[in-house]
Amino acid sequence: MPVERASTVVFDDLDSFERRVDRLYDGFSYGLYGTPTSRQLEDHIAALEGGSRALVVPSGMAAITLTTMAVCHGGDRVLIPETFYGPAREMAARLLAPLGIDTVTYDPKLDGRLSALIDGRTQLVWVESPGSATFEVQDVPAITAAAHEAGALVAVDNTWASHLLFKPLKHGVDISMQALSKHAGGHGDLLMGSVAVNDDTLFRRLKDTARFLGYGVSPEDCALCERGLMTMPVRMRQADSTAQNIISWLSERPEVAQILHPSEPDHPGHSTWKRDFAGSAGVFSFVLQPELAPHQSEALRRMRLFRLGASWGGVHSLISVSDPRKGRSGLDWLKPGPVWRLSIGLEAVGDLLADLSQAFEHFAETRRTTVGDAKAAE
Repeated sequence: MPVERASTVVFDDLDSFERRVDRLYDGFSYGLYGTPTSRQLEDHIAALEGGSRALVVPSGMAAITLTTMAVCHGGDRVLIPETFYGPAREMAARLLAPLGIDTVTYDPKLDGRLSALIDGRTQLVWVESPGSATFEVQDVPAITAAAHEAGALVAVDNTWASHLLFKPLKHGVDISMQALSKHAGGHGDLLMGSVAVNDDTLFRRLKDTARFLGYGVSPEDCALCERGLMTMPVRMRQADSTAQNIISWLSERPEVAQILHPSEPDHPGHSTWKRDFAGSAGVFSFVLQPELAPHQSEALRRMRLFRLGASWGGVHSLISVSDPRKGRSGLDWLKPGPVWRLSIGLEAVGDLLADLSQAFEHFAETRRTTVGDAKAAE
């Protein structure tokens, strides 16, 4: 499919022009609502997700906002896990609340027990599995069963696993969402999100809301995403393989208090991950020993391949530093200390380990100095 650039669509006669809204869902009526390039990408996303229809929007954040506003209205409630994407939680407070849409956060480990929080006003339950920073895996079938029994829809942010490792629609979920900026784009050079469904009525609700919000995507970005989809399986396998090597290395380091990755046997939701997922991604976190917190900046400054950045899924490795404990409960399982999230790229594993080693040497020097000072004081 060539890159079709078009804002204006022309018509052969007055009758077709006056009925152009009929083309909104399956044809072409105006460039904002879809071009042949974007429709091809949507068809591919739907097929990969195991859905019947899909819609691409300007970002993953746009996909979350679109989904929530298409399903919920004033007086309704939406449930989101405490691990949910940070900007989306802020959106709930600053955009949804003034519209009369109440947001309730929940412990991602509740799973089927979530039913206690679902009342008659609850229209949507969001799931993010694994979560953004701490990577708890949620029992999607159990949550979906509880939500559907109460008449609520379920949407899953499936960005970490993508359609390659987990297919939410196959587990009864109503809306599967991805930030295509991450694994699908794969090169850190585009912003895009997607939603996929198996219900045409729901698709039309999403499509209508997207056009009322003015969401459109660049055909050039769609072409970049198509390129990314073709190499995505190879990139994700390579990143995961490298990540497993790095996890093994980190597990032996005294500076590391805890590894946060679904493949770890003691990780929250590990058994659910083994049951439902086809593998793991090269994005994970680890907890540093608490006493190293004041020395993070120097260690990060020493790194050359790993760069500070809040995204993931690209060819270049990234580190994001955060404190997931802020505004959260039920984190008694998380050990104290700074949390670093790594997104493993396509660099050679030996080079990445060397980069980590020279940065961690600063931590080792700090620990040696601390011990030496303590002995001198004795």
